[in-house]
Amino acid sequence: MIDKDGEINEGEIIQEYEGSFLAKLKPELLPNVIVELREYLQNIYSLDLLSPRELQKESKDSSILGLSGENLSGFLNSFDEKQKKNILTNLQKCYPNIVDYHVKPTANGYYRLEVTEKFEEKVITNEAKYLNDGVLRLIAIFAQLETKQSFLLFDEIENGINSELIETLMDILIASKHQIIVTTHSPMILNYIDDDIARESVKYIYKTKEGLTQSIPFFDIPSMAEKLEMMGAGSAYVDTNLEDLVEEIEEVQKRKKEEK
Repeated sequence: MIDKDGEINEGEIIQEYEGSFLAKLKPELLPNVIVELREYLQNIYSLDLLSPRELQKESKDSSILGLSGENLSGFLNSFDEKQKKNILTNLQKCYPNIVDYHVKPTANGYYRLEVTEKFEEKVITNEAKYLNDGVLRLIAIFAQLETKQSFLLFDEIENGINSELIETLMDILIASKHQIIVTTHSPMILNYIDDDIARESVKYIYKTKEGLTQSIPFFDIPSMAEKLEMMGAGSAYVDTNLEDLVEEIEEVQKRKKEEK
């Protein structure tokens, strides 16, 4: 703390504060670039704990999908007809037999998700609790793409989703207007990314020998760039001993420093 003479003294913090200091600043007193940065940060949203059990549950009206997928039915109910149509269109790219989905109010004030499929002349409608994990995860992902959040995080996005649907899912994410980060340990994901996008977008997260977490464009690593000339991004990943990359990365960074 600063005393009356302007000296800095150690002492107890007299204010209890929670949250972001940036979020509390008055926008009219800030430069435009700071206001834009604040709005961008406030619109970052992560779905990293999607749980089938939470996705299946009935819920009350909600403008936010929970990190674990809670409130899915109430969240879907908040969209307008255009947004609902966009969700259905993406869902049908993965599951052509799905003809519609509905969010129905229940007697206790909650909402229940139902999905209708057609097989030849047979029409079947199932509640969310009878749907497979992949369908529910895709509905949650496609719903989140209809929000105003500019920056979305999806952790291990392939979990619970049939392998034959991954290419379609990746095409939809790449075409999205959102900035999206996807974490994965699956080379299958990388194989459905064009080489140019892979060079620009795939980041390798690793630990240094000192235990520090670092990130580097995966195909900026010389050996990986060379492999990408001959094989797909996923195949290059599989063909690599990741532990050996740390030494190569450190050697490359050492040379760059010497060149400066």
